[in-house]
Amino acid sequence: MRGTAPDADLYRRDFLHLCALAGGVLAPGFAVLPASAQTAPKRGGTLRVGFYLEASTMDPHLSGSKVDRQIYHNIYEPLLTLDVKLGIKPGLAESWQQPEPKTLILKLRQGVKFQDGTDFNAEAVRFNFNRMKTEPKSVRKGEVASIESVDVIDGYTVRINLRRPDAALLATLTDRAGMMVSPKVAQERGSELERNAKGAGTGPFEFVEWVKDDHLLVKRNDNYWNKQGGPYLDRIRYRPIPDDTVKLQSLQAGEIDVIDYVQPRDVAAVKADRNAFVLDVPSLADFAYQLNHGRAPFNVKALRHAVAASLDLEQIVKGVWLNVGYPANGPIPPTSWAYDRSIPFIKRDLAKVKAKLAEGGKPGGFEFTLTTNNIPLSVQEAEVMQAQLREAGITMKIKLVDASTLISDGNAKNFEMISFQWSGRPDPDGNIYQFFKTTPGTSFNWSGISNTQLDALLERSREVSGQVERKKIYSEVTKILQDELPMIFIVHPIEPKAFSLRVQGYDPIPDGMMRFKDVWLK
Repeated sequence: MRGTAPDADLYRRDFLHLCALAGGVLAPGFAVLPASAQTAPKRGGTLRVGFYLEASTMDPHLSGSKVDRQIYHNIYEPLLTLDVKLGIKPGLAESWQQPEPKTLILKLRQGVKFQDGTDFNAEAVRFNFNRMKTEPKSVRKGEVASIESVDVIDGYTVRINLRRPDAALLATLTDRAGMMVSPKVAQERGSELERNAKGAGTGPFEFVEWVKDDHLLVKRNDNYWNKQGGPYLDRIRYRPIPDDTVKLQSLQAGEIDVIDYVQPRDVAAVKADRNAFVLDVPSLADFAYQLNHGRAPFNVKALRHAVAASLDLEQIVKGVWLNVGYPANGPIPPTSWAYDRSIPFIKRDLAKVKAKLAEGGKPGGFEFTLTTNNIPLSVQEAEVMQAQLREAGITMKIKLVDASTLISDGNAKNFEMISFQWSGRPDPDGNIYQFFKTTPGTSFNWSGISNTQLDALLERSREVSGQVERKKIYSEVTKILQDELPMIFIVHPIEPKAFSLRVQGYDPIPDGMMRFKDVWLK
C-alpha cells in the first residue's frame, strides 16, 4: 500500500478492517513486498538493518527486549514456528502429540546440529528447559511455569510433563521459551553468552561479532539443516540508529536496506518514496506503563486510578502515534481472538481524578517519576502524558534510560512507573500470565501485583482449551486489571516496516519479528 499524503484515519480503518478479517485474527497476504522481475533468488550480499535500539543480550533465556528477538529468529530456532496466519507448525520439533492434558510429546528433527558442531537432540532440549527453569537470571520462568519436568524418551523424543494443563504452551514454544541453545556453549561460555553467541544456535545465520553502539553481524550458516530455500544472504548487519530522522535518511540514501519500525510521523514520507516500500503490519503488541505496587506512591490504589483517569488515550494515539495504532483497553490487542471490544478503554475524567486524589490522601496532588526509553517517540509520549497529568494536578518527572538499564531497573523493581513495550505473542496468555501472576523471583510482574482472584483466572485460562470459554476468562482478567492497575495500557500499535527495493522474498508474520532466511537482494 503506497500513499502520497498522510491519512491517519485511513491507517486506523485499515487496521480495524484487518483485525475484523477472520474474526479478529489476521488474514494471510495482508502485505507483500513488490514482486521482482527476477523470480529466481540469488545468493550473496549483506542485508543492512536499522534498529531503533541496541540489543540487550544474546542469551534468549535472559532476554526481555524486542530487538533481541528480531535477531534471535535468525540465529536460534524454536521447537515450533508460526505461519502467516499465526498457525503453529513444526520447527525443531517435527511433530507433537498430547495424549492427555498434562503430557506433551515432541518428536524432534534429526540431523540438526548446533553451529558449534554438536548435535541437537533430546538431551539438548531437556538441558534448555532445565536452564530456563533454574538459571537465576532467567526471565523465561513464567513462560515455562506449567512444566514440571522433561523426560528423554529416546535420542529424538521428549515428554514434557505439566503441573497443570497449559493451553498456551504450544504458542509459547514458538518464541524464546522454545529457542534451543547449544548446551556446550551455555556451559562453557557462561555469562559471556550474553555478548557472544558464536556457535550457540541452529538457525540459518551464525553470530559473528557485536561491536557495542555500532553493529551486530551475523553470517550465513552454510551447514544449515533446511536445504529448501535460503539462507541466501552472506551476512546481516544490524545497526542501532536511535535517531529516527537519521535512520530514515539512511534508508533513503541507500546506506541501509531495512527499517524494523517506521515512526508514525514518517510513514507518509516513506510511502511516497519511489525507492522504498512499506509494509503495514498490524501487531500483537501492547505498549503500557507498569506501576510499582510495592513503593509509594503507587502502593495506594486510589493514586493509581488518579493517574489513569488523568490520561487522554485518544489524544495520545492521535497526537503521538498519528492513529497508527489503537487505544488499549488492556493487554490483549484487537488482532487477537480474545480481544473484547465491549470493554472500553479508560477515559479521561478529571472529576474522578479529584475524588481519587482525596481518597488516596493527596488532595493537592503528588509527584512521581516515570522511567522510559531515551528514544524520540517514547520521549514525545512521556511529555504529552506529563502535560495531561499537570492539568490534573499531578507532577510527573521523566527519567530517560537505555534499553538495558530499563530492563534491569524493571527486574530490580527500581522504579515508580516504568514503560513496557511488549511486542506481543500469538496466544493471549503470552501478553498476560507472566505480567500479572503472583510469581516469586525474576519475572515480568514488575508491578508486584498479587491478586488471588486474578491468579485463579490465569490458571484457569491455561486449563481450558476452548477459545469461547478462554475469551470469557480473559474479559474478566481485563476488568480486574483496569481496577487493580498494575499497568496503565496506552496503545496497540501498527508496525510499519520499510525496505529498499533491493530486498526480495520477505514474508511478514504478524508477530512483528523479522525472519530473513528466504530474503535475498536483487
